[in-house]
Amino acid sequence: MKRIFSNHSLNVFELELNEWPYGKHTHNFCELILVKQGKGFHTINETKFPYSKGDIFLLTPEDYHFFEIDSPTVLLYIKFTEQVFSEKQGWIKSGWTDPASLYLFKSHMVIGSIIKDKKDTKKIFGISEILLEEYTSHKLYSREFILELFGAIIIIILRHLVQQDPKRSLAEKEREKINEVLAYIRMNINKESKLTLSAIAQEFNISVNYIGEYLRIHTGNGFKKIIMETRLERASVLLKQSALSIAEIAEKTGFADASHMNKSFKKYRGSNPSSIRSETKTNQGN
Repeated sequence: MKRIFSNHSLNVFELELNEWPYGKHTHNFCELILVKQGKGFHTINETKFPYSKGDIFLLTPEDYHFFEIDSPTVLLYIKFTEQVFSEKQGWIKSGWTDPASLYLFKSHMVIGSIIKDKKDTKKIFGISEILLEEYTSHKLYSREFILELFGAIIIIILRHLVQQDPKRSLAEKEREKINEVLAYIRMNINKESKLTLSAIAQEFNISVNYIGEYLRIHTGNGFKKIIMETRLERASVLLKQSALSIAEIAEKTGFADASHMNKSFKKYRGSNPSSIRSETKTNQGN
């Protein structure tokens, strides 16, 4: 099955479709899909249901889906990773970013559109239109405004998810927990004290003697490999998207220093941070 990757912490765009060109797929991010126009069927994790104007879907990295389009369809996409929650200092200080991101990124058993209330649906569509305009306009202070708009949408979504959350099977709870552990690692990748086996075991109420094996069973990788891959992935995103210096990126992603990050990229990626940044600038210039 195809897996789609995104290097953006937040991406907002609109698609006009007469047929579905992507097939069945998963992705490494969450996405909200707002149906502005059209009718057909949407299949999520083998559950098929009709869609129409006004529907709002939430897909997590665990979900796979595809559309069957019966009439011309316009979809507004809001794609995001956990990293978007670390951009807004107000969110971090308020303490709601960790539970919010963990809840959004776990698998949900909501069939069909996630918002049933017409007033909240209208709010989300209205805010999303402003969000799309700001995202594509690149005006002064757009990023700050974009984060505020995104936050408003997420709060409305969370209210409904909490209300609709059903009891889960044991397998679903296990899948949910490992996703929460991995999200915790991503959110704390530059906080050494929170990235020890004992700290993670305590955070998720797992035996410290078992946590390493637990991660290996559910991910196929050892603890150190998971940490390193997470740091490299986050550093790659910052190299491509931010104007931060290599030393600043090394600090934000938990490397000892720029030299440590450089050696790690050469060992695990066969390249170095400077070349990744240069290639990105070259591609953007073409």
